[in-house]
Amino acid sequence: MIVYKKIPFQLGAEVLLRSCSSRSPRAKSKIIGVLEKEFIMIEKPVFTISDNITAIVEDDMVIAYVNDGYLFTFKSRFNRELINNIICIDYPLTFEVEQLRDAPRVKVNLEAALNISDVKLPGIVKDISENGCSVQLPRIISLFKGLELTLTCTLPNDQLVKDLQCKISSVKYNQIHKKTDIGATFLKPPEEIAKIQALVKFCMRFKV
Repeated sequence: MIVYKKIPFQLGAEVLLRSCSSRSPRAKSKIIGVLEKEFIMIEKPVFTISDNITAIVEDDMVIAYVNDGYLFTFKSRFNRELINNIICIDYPLTFEVEQLRDAPRVKVNLEAALNISDVKLPGIVKDISENGCSVQLPRIISLFKGLELTLTCTLPNDQLVKDLQCKISSVKYNQIHKKTDIGATFLKPPEEIAKIQALVKFCMRFKV
């Protein structure tokens, strides 16, 4: 598990907020900006109390944020309203982190060719594991979990992985940078998957 000295916030990423005063009010928001050790700028969250009641919570709250397979949780509170629908919350002094992925992933930056529903797309493989990978597409494209695709790329050890069949397991849209991030699970052929598994095992031997 990676030891984090600070939370790796990303602009446009989603956060889940829950009021400390009650387990019911919770809301989603997005990170707009971060001033380290001072505050975090987010879209103003509206907490749903019941089907007919919503509220803006200005007391202590618990924030949950997922990045690169790790769940970060911390306490914060309303700091001030900035402009329009943007507020500032206190920057966390402490936080907890939990690894969500069962399989360790190796960070890479590999150009890839994808074929999704007979549409050819370029992409960048951002990380790989023994059973899946994360791929970033250079534009917003409507995708869904369970959709199958084929992927071709050259690994850092110069091995070509060709026409690897995968299934989409997650989809995230980055509206700020106009990109689509997908998580993919490997399906077949086994000889292509074996190339990736061998590389991941080799890399993990040297990972501290």
